[in-house]
Amino acid sequence: MDRREIEERVEKLLEPILKDLGLSLYDVEWLSSGRHNYLRVFIDKPGGVTVGDCERVSQEIGDILDVEDFIHVSYYLEVSSPGLTRELKKPRHYLKSIGELVKVVLKEPVAGRKELEGIIKDADEDGFILFLEEADEWIPYEIVAKAKLLFR
Repeated sequence: MDRREIEERVEKLLEPILKDLGLSLYDVEWLSSGRHNYLRVFIDKPGGVTVGDCERVSQEIGDILDVEDFIHVSYYLEVSSPGLTRELKKPRHYLKSIGELVKVVLKEPVAGRKELEGIIKDADEDGFILFLEEADEWIPYEIVAKAKLLFR
């Protein structure tokens, strides 16, 4: 099973459980680093996530993954908030971040630059509008190398 399959399967298992707990799933990452594997689960809720939320979710996830038993290598489970300067990876992340200040690194230039800072004005399944001082720019997700919220 590859990284993407693990992440997608974990997402499908966790979304309804987290909803019942009053939380939402922000992202799932499967990382391999040397001899170690990490399953990172990022949770969110209005007003922010507490350490207690992370502990409860970690226990729930551990129990479910033990029963489902589809990850056949040892790994470390990490549960946390995505943080104030969270990465934006999926269209839903951009939709939830309308009105927020972001830094975007692009694969190809927009408005003559590959690094932009601006406010997300709107977003859909294909891309987002970034408000820059000089103009609004439409940015398709396929040219985004990295995007994250900036703390202000």
